[in-house]
Amino acid sequence: MADVIDENIYYGLDLTDEIKSCIDSSALVVTDGNVAALYPDLTENAFVIEAGEKHKTPDTLFSIIRAMHARGMTRRDRVIALGGGVVGDVTGLAAALYMRGVKWVSVPTTLLAMTDSGIGGKTAIDFDGVKNLVGAFHLPCATVVSAKFLSTLPDREWLCGYGELIKTCLLTESSFVLLKQKLGGLLGKNIGEMVGIIEPCLRIKNDVVKEDPTECGRRKILNVGHTVGHALESIDGYALSHGEYVLKGMMTECAMCKEYIDGEFYSEILEIFKSFTSPPRSTAKFVCEKAKSDKKNADGLISIMFPVRAGEITEIKLSPDEFTERYTAAIKDLK
Repeated sequence: MADVIDENIYYGLDLTDEIKSCIDSSALVVTDGNVAALYPDLTENAFVIEAGEKHKTPDTLFSIIRAMHARGMTRRDRVIALGGGVVGDVTGLAAALYMRGVKWVSVPTTLLAMTDSGIGGKTAIDFDGVKNLVGAFHLPCATVVSAKFLSTLPDREWLCGYGELIKTCLLTESSFVLLKQKLGGLLGKNIGEMVGIIEPCLRIKNDVVKEDPTECGRRKILNVGHTVGHALESIDGYALSHGEYVLKGMMTECAMCKEYIDGEFYSEILEIFKSFTSPPRSTAKFVCEKAKSDKKNADGLISIMFPVRAGEITEIKLSPDEFTERYTAAIKDLK
């Protein structure tokens, strides 16, 4: 039985029947090799792409568009993205581009996609060494979140999801309290605990997106941890998962701005971050160079979003020299 988060967002412990209904009424299902191996009943006729961030490329994008064309898809048809963040990002962008836009359905299968990327319509590929450089805002016509998929997640995907889940829980006081209550369950990968915390994350993300669908204002609060996180991700060649870099980014950015953060809150979040990750090893010079390319920037300044306290997110804009100085001090402090 699905809970309706919004008119087109459905959530439940096991929504297999709803997913099969979506598949039956769609022209194409796109998934990756990992999901196809785990769920052959849902992916029998799917177009399968290679798994992993390193495949979020123009080649993968155009292979999906070719598959849409081969299926004879028209503007009246829709495509399903059945997978994690990479599948959703690339399939959503293909849907935005094919015939100038067709409908798509998001069926997230990872914790990261369930709590963040599966909602909101930010679709993209990585290009020229820059994360999400080419993309479009293209909202899915429906999002079906079935927590049952969590039962097959490998450890790396759990850790990846924690990054975006923790970030989202910093955005309201009530969700931060819930995060602290369920922290033990998260560390233990307890699906029962996860079911109770995914729903408020869905509601928070949806509320922010509805207010600011194209990231011109409030939606920027969703970028906590992402300036440094994206830079580290590019430098490392995506050796870790996206959520792991977001965790490292949040830890580092909060340390860079700790004089602005409530002292007790800073101590609490630092302990949470340290439960899941360690400080980055990349030097300030390389991180700054990558951070300068971040799409949130303007006027030669590097933008960082960080929590002052639970439910209050603010932005600081730094020159490259200021960024380098703060990053170097933060890494020293965190060690």
